[in-house]
Amino acid sequence: MSDQTTCACPQCTCDVQDNAVEHNGELYCCQACATGHADGSKDCGHNCSCGQ
Repeated sequence: MSDQTTCACPQCTCDVQDNAVEHNGELYCCQACATGHADGSKDCGHNCSCGQ
C-alpha cells in the first residue's frame, strides 16, 4: 500500500484506512469517491460533502 493518507477525491477530507478502495493507482475512502460519485451521491457517508 502507498503512503497516501487522505482520500484522492478532490473535495474529500477523509483519511484512507486499511480498507481503502484503490482506483487508477490512487486510494479512496469509499466506492462513491473512487467512481467520482457517478452514482449521484452527494457525500461519502463520513460527514463530508465531497460529491456536491
